[in-house]
Amino acid sequence: MTDKKIPVSSKRYKRECRYKTGYEGRLEYRGEGRQEYRCKVAAILLLFVLTGMLAGCSGRMTQKRLLADMEENMQNVTSSANHVEVAIQMEDVLDIRNVNMALDLENTTQPPAGYAKGTAKVKIKNAQVSADLEIYQVQEDGKAVTYSRTNDSWVKETTGDSSESHLGVDGDIFRQEGKAMESFHLAKKTVKEDGKECYQMYGDVTGTELMGILGKDMVNAFHLVELPDEDAIRELKIPVIFEIYKDEMLPARILVDMSDVLNELYESYGETSKVNLYSIDLKFTDFDQVDAIEVPEEVKEAAGE
Repeated sequence: MTDKKIPVSSKRYKRECRYKTGYEGRLEYRGEGRQEYRCKVAAILLLFVLTGMLAGCSGRMTQKRLLADMEENMQNVTSSANHVEVAIQMEDVLDIRNVNMALDLENTTQPPAGYAKGTAKVKIKNAQVSADLEIYQVQEDGKAVTYSRTNDSWVKETTGDSSESHLGVDGDIFRQEGKAMESFHLAKKTVKEDGKECYQMYGDVTGTELMGILGKDMVNAFHLVELPDEDAIRELKIPVIFEIYKDEMLPARILVDMSDVLNELYESYGETSKVNLYSIDLKFTDFDQVDAIEVPEEVKEAAGE
């Protein structure tokens, strides 16, 4: 007995789900089966898309992940070395003042200690004055003590336990102040620093946060220039570029440009000084290679002990 052919126009035909195999192996669905087929295909495609997205997200670097990995690695670093350059140009009605400072810094975490040595040059009109600088910062009787030399004169100061009195940048600083950078933006492309590939982040920090990261003396250019108001500087939003070595996941460079914000600050105080340049460029040159930092006896004697 042969099956009775169902008319194409009948409701039964439209309700049934049938397929026929064409010459190219295609499936042609009719009726309610077409909807079911489409749903299955959509579900499979969605699964592939979600799998790809999850794989991409798990491998995608974000600024928070960068900071977390770097902070974790810095906790295992016992010492670090930096090179910092401070460049300032201030213009007044009668003169232009240029200040250039270059320092090599070392610091250790156990015990906490810092050492810096370099030069500072101040040029006003055609006159230039240069000075050799040297600084020790150590713990004595539970207090932070600084021995500083300008040319041949040593001075001893007790700086207290302020988080802004440190020399150099170590893992503890990033642990304490790293949250200031969590709102930074991650650049789409990496950059090269001393031939090594680096992630680059950029954003703003307050003056207080910057002093916590770099130290108050460095932000104030070791008092080689007179700023209008330290408290006002604390409230400023200061642009910072921060670079992290891609392979080592350790800090590479901190670049600060305070030119525009300080210029606006001087104007708000009615000052005639114009800030053409005020930058701090700190590079991390080594990790775990610094010997114990101790103040020589001759330095202590020269400082009046």
